[in-house]
Parts: sequence; structure tokens; C-alpha cells
Amino acid sequence: MKTKSLLVLLLAGIWGVGSWWWYTCKVKGFCGADTTAAQVATGAAAGAAALSGAGKDTGQGTENSKAGETAEGDIDSDGDGVPDAKEEMLGTDPAKEDSDSDGISDFIELARDPQDTDSDGKIDAIDDDDDNDGVLTVNENADPNGDGNVDDAVDSNGNQIADYLDAGADGSSATQQAAGTDKAAADQAKADAGKAAADQAKADADKAVADQAKADADQAAADQAKADADKAVTDQAKADADQAKADEDKVTMETSSDTKAGDIGPATLHFPTGSANPQLAAATKAYFEQVAKFLKDNTSAKVTIVGHTDNVGNPAKNKALGLKRAEMMQQMLIDLGAPKDRISASSEGPDKPVADNKTEEGRKKNRRVEITPVK
Repeated sequence: MKTKSLLVLLLAGIWGVGSWWWYTCKVKGFCGADTTAAQVATGAAAGAAALSGAGKDTGQGTENSKAGETAEGDIDSDGDGVPDAKEEMLGTDPAKEDSDSDGISDFIELARDPQDTDSDGKIDAIDDDDDNDGVLTVNENADPNGDGNVDDAVDSNGNQIADYLDAGADGSSATQQAAGTDKAAADQAKADAGKAAADQAKADADKAVADQAKADADQAAADQAKADADKAVTDQAKADADQAKADEDKVTMETSSDTKAGDIGPATLHFPTGSANPQLAAATKAYFEQVAKFLKDNTSAKVTIVGHTDNVGNPAKNKALGLKRAEMMQQMLIDLGAPKDRISASSEGPDKPVADNKTEEGRKKNRRVEITPVK
């Protein structure tokens, strides 16, 4: 009988230790390599006490299950498994199961000797950033599935230290990861916007340069065209003036409009003053070629050439000058192949003026040779 009683007590002790282990490690999630023998003993004692008190009904459940008390009967206002007296001593809030709102209950953070992981002077139970890594403990996934245990705490770098106790881990929660993704997206959007703005600015600058270059080229072309046109006008005007001046020193001609079909009409050639052998204008040369052909084509045709002068100077000399001019025209026709015997040359001198010799214009008209083809 005595042996049986000892066996029952042994089994009860084992059950008590197992109950403590289950509650501490599985329910509260605190089991670590640094769990002390004293804590194990305390758990065992708690288990034994639970056994010894089992079945003592107070009418409101067992003594160990009274609301607001620990298993040992101490006052526990927030029901977190830590007596109010201990919480007051350590600085945690007896009325709050998670004093620092970091997602880990005071029971878990105080189950071992109160720790100050980051050595900042605040124990973890009242420190909202246990590892002082700049990421709040509540965001470091100490209890991802929310079952009250920390045995599934995230260990992102795989160094066997949970992120919420590991200052070397990034400790990013899903929210922070999303925030990081959002930031990356925002950064990318900003970079894209910056690049788009830079590309647009470059395109605008290139277009402005191209437009300016085209405008400059168009303006240069317009300026050159105007300069060329102005030069052409100037050159033509100068050429005309030069030709007019040159023609003043040449024999010019007036032809009659009463020429019959197949005949060559009469012409009047005007000479520069005092000149008996000037150059002929182009139109005058063409007329003489026609007269020479007329004489060659018509064997009975004749041409009379009469020289006239103005009244300036000696009349006898003027008459001789008129004859010399007529004979010069006669020789030109002969040189073009016209028969000499059908070309007569004579002079009237100043005796038959056609205009007033008192004016330069009149005298110019009187200095003439009249050519009359007769068929």
C-alpha cells in the first residue's frame, strides 16, 4: 500500500511538471536554452500545487482558477499570469496584459529573469523596441499566427534569434514590406517621371534647336535670295546704263513702219557728234544684213544713202562729213556682199535739218544718214 502511494505521488509530480511545461512552452511559447533550473523547479512546484489543490471546490471552481489571481493565488488584475506585485516592482502595468503594446504579453517577456535585450535601461516588457533596431517590436512578427506563443516568431536571417530580439535583422512585417514595396514603386514612379521629364526636356530642346536651325537656314536663304535679286537688278541696271552709255557712242537707228511685204523699209541712222566712223549698235548691224540680202535677192533693187549733219561748225566740212558717213554705210553693205553699183552715197550736209539745231536733241536728230531701199 505504501509503495502504491509513493507511485501515485511520483506520477502526480510528473504530471505537474508536464503541465507546467505545456503551459509555459506550448501555451505561452516560452522555452529557451537559457531557461533556468529555478524556473523549472518553480514550474514543478506550481504543478504540484495544482495537483494538491485539485478537487478543492470553493463553489466558483478551484482555488487556482479564480478570476484575477495567479495559480499561486496572487492578485493578477490583468490575468496575464504575472502577479500585480511583481509587475509593480518591475514597472509593468498590472492592469494591462501587454504593458508596452508590442504584441508580446508581459507573461512571456517576464517568464525569464526580466531582460533588457538592447541594454537601453528598459526591460523588454516595457520597451516597445526590444532590440533597438528602429523597428517596433509589434511590427517584427513575434507571434505571426496570434496564438499567444512566440515559438513561431519570425527569424528572417536564420540565425536562431527572433527578429524582435535581433538588431541585425530587418524585422520587416508584412505591413512594412508592403510599405517598402510601395516606397520602391513610388521611387520607381518618381524615377520614371524624372526620366520622362528629362526626355521631354531633351526632346523640346532638340526641337527648339532644330526649329531655330531651320528658321536660321530659311532666313539665310531668304536673305541670300533677296541679295541675289537685288544684285541682279543692280547688275541689270548697271548693264543697261553701260549699254545706254555705249550706245551714245554708237550709230543708232530708226526704221519706218510702212515696209511693204517682201521689201526692206527705209531707216535713219543717228551718229555721235563729229563722228564719221563709230561702231554700230546691234540692231543697226542686223538691219544692214537684211538690206544686203535684199539687194542680192532682187537684182533690180537699189539703195540710196544720204548723209546729213547739224549746223555746228563749217558748212563745207559738215557736208564732207555727211558724205563720209554715207560712204561708210555703203562700204558696210558692200562688205556684206551687196553689189556696189546699186548703192549710191551722197551728202546734204546741214542743209536739210529735220529738227531745231538750237537744242542738243534737235542737233542729234539732224546728225543722220537716211537709207532708202528701192525695189
